[in-house]
Amino acid sequence: MRFKNVVFDMDGTLIDTHDILVLSLREALKEIIPLRVFTDSELSAVIGIPGEDGLRKLGVKNPELALEKWNLHMKDYHHAIKIFDGIKTLLKSLKEKNIKLGIVTSKLKHECKSDFFHLGIAQYFDVIISADDTAKHKPFAEPLLKYMEIAGAERQDVLYIGDTIYDIECAAAAKAASGLAVWGCRSVKHIKADYYFRSPAEIIYYLEQKSDPLLEMPWLKWAMELRFIAQAGLYYSKNKFDIERFERISSIAVEMLALKTGIPTDQIKSLFCNEKGFQTPKIDTRAVIFNASNEILLVQETDEQGTWSLPGGWVDIDKSIAENTVKEALEESGLTVFPRRIISVQERNRHNRPVYAYSVCKIFIECDIIDGSFKENSETSRSAYFSFDCLPPLSEKRNTAEQLALCFKAHNDMHWNVIFD
Repeated sequence: MRFKNVVFDMDGTLIDTHDILVLSLREALKEIIPLRVFTDSELSAVIGIPGEDGLRKLGVKNPELALEKWNLHMKDYHHAIKIFDGIKTLLKSLKEKNIKLGIVTSKLKHECKSDFFHLGIAQYFDVIISADDTAKHKPFAEPLLKYMEIAGAERQDVLYIGDTIYDIECAAAAKAASGLAVWGCRSVKHIKADYYFRSPAEIIYYLEQKSDPLLEMPWLKWAMELRFIAQAGLYYSKNKFDIERFERISSIAVEMLALKTGIPTDQIKSLFCNEKGFQTPKIDTRAVIFNASNEILLVQETDEQGTWSLPGGWVDIDKSIAENTVKEALEESGLTVFPRRIISVQERNRHNRPVYAYSVCKIFIECDIIDGSFKENSETSRSAYFSFDCLPPLSEKRNTAEQLALCFKAHNDMHWNVIFD
């Protein structure tokens, strides 16, 4: 996992309170400043920092009194406060992976007790920092630094997730990584986070994702870039001297790979230099098929000592994504399927090994069975259904346990949002 500590903001990140906060704030301000009308954007702009600070930003001369009235009006809406979909599952998964969890919130301690503790997820958190615990609050670094002090955490091991610019600025000030909870954010405009999470499920996805191998192997990145320049140059150039130069650049890329990998140059050329025209990623589709027992269909590959994978392969030049998924499922599993929805779109080298010297876009598509049965063929020797706890040896260049885990999650979530790199 990339981080040992994941710290959350509360309002708008863990619990859905934005509309309630704005509504109750508007009612409080009507009592304090009856002649002034505040817009939704003005009120939204102060959600995410301590209440008195927000009221001062709005020009309220007696923020203490206004905060009291705000809290009184909030009590009328406590029954409407709810946890965002997917949060409880996320917290449980993080704890199972021994990630230390924390909260850094602009709420006061008594507000946390009234608005949050009754929701049944407080037990997942090791440390909770409220507005009472530091002299300075978000967007300053102090609240997150206080968390690090109590938790014994190093900056590089902390990811702070929140839904406002104040949360992201707090993380930056504390020199920790930041993640924007897009599911609770009103607008991403001008918010520069390290990560953008469209749903809670994406947090686990990105924490488990392998680092970009091209950062670890710069020689491979250089070889791929040289080949890209050469291929584009050969496609567009008309001058014979330019063509000679681009051919030489292509040869240098092959020689670099041969030197670092020990693979013969002829073999590298057949894998690496067999395309013409502007270079684009290859596309690989994988058919994700479940049975009524919540087991996933895998086929045993004939080319890899009996390892297993989802039915799939390269997209043919004359096929659409859906058509290719149907074709591969039929050829490898004997099943006629209906491709129902996309689960994820991935950059292969960030998930699978070994690393390829070219880019591959992998698309995982959940399919429904129409009819059919397995027939042994040139690519697969048999098929079977597996639970996640009893997976067979996998063809990891095609699919990993993490990718199959994502398929199980999507299958069991009727409101699944597509995850893409």
